[in-house]
Amino acid sequence: MLPSEEYHAIFLAAPDGMFVVDDDGIIRDVNPKAVELFGWTREELVEQPVEVLVPEALRGRHCEHRGGFMAHPRNRPMGMGLDLLGRRKDGTTFPVEISLSPWKMADARVRVICAVRDVTAHRRLRDFSEGALRATEDERRRIARELHDDTAQRLATLILRVRALAEERDEDARLSLLEEVRAEIVAAAEDVKRISRGLRPPELEEVGLALALRAHLRVLRERLAFEVDADLVEVGTRLDLTGKLALYRIIQEALSNARRHADAERVHLSLFVEEGAVVVEVTDDGRGFDPASPMERDRGLGLIGMKERTTMVGGRLHIESAPGHGTSVRVAVPFTTSEADHG
Repeated sequence: MLPSEEYHAIFLAAPDGMFVVDDDGIIRDVNPKAVELFGWTREELVEQPVEVLVPEALRGRHCEHRGGFMAHPRNRPMGMGLDLLGRRKDGTTFPVEISLSPWKMADARVRVICAVRDVTAHRRLRDFSEGALRATEDERRRIARELHDDTAQRLATLILRVRALAEERDEDARLSLLEEVRAEIVAAAEDVKRISRGLRPPELEEVGLALALRAHLRVLRERLAFEVDADLVEVGTRLDLTGKLALYRIIQEALSNARRHADAERVHLSLFVEEGAVVVEVTDDGRGFDPASPMERDRGLGLIGMKERTTMVGGRLHIESAPGHGTSVRVAVPFTTSEADHG
């Protein structure tokens, strides 16, 4: 068995926040990681009730659970599928996983060793993955609907016209039907081109980000009557294809939110270069929203997708919005090549 001083050294060096709590729910000891996680000093935490680390709205229920646990103490490992929150000294909360290990002392008193792990990154990745799956399914449904409603209907019409063409004996009527068949083939080809462009815009590789965005804005205007005032500067090779695609998708999401949710009358899109970064700004005068709202965070890819795409290319995302006051989205992605490369 290890000496007590070695056990204490392990306690201090543990990568998770560690607390020793007595049977009355009073904190008796904490390790440095716990201090780091919750923002209190060790002196401030020791002798405090453990509920100080729990969001205020949940403290009453936590006391009940603690009483039930102390009546029948048992090991509870991490990863039990519980959605738990910790509360920092400044009042902010963060998702945690907690393991509990009862320890019976020589005098029969019970201490509980609590290990607390910050799972913010894990939850964010989980939420993003779930959002990405939903978005993928939504995209598949959209493509299937467009193929069924547009392309498949055009092809069905073509079959009927070709059959009529084969049976038509009048030369003028045959020429007229032939022209209709040609027009339907052109329309079907345009449908396929539009759907494939939505999956991966070829303009990004062929003509650059600014022109790809102009093509997207033209589609929004012609198909959805959605006007966007744009001021776009071509970024050249300052971004690689990954960076351009990330910005393109972020802009798509921001414009989609403005169109579908904001009920905006004016939307402005800017693309420019500033201090070693390519910057995008999307502003609207719509109804706005609360960026901290879980409902808004989880809407499709939504804000989670925008944040993850920005992080993926080492960028910075700033969103300002409030109910009734419109929304402003600003993304800055650092150059992936040196500025000297552009002459």
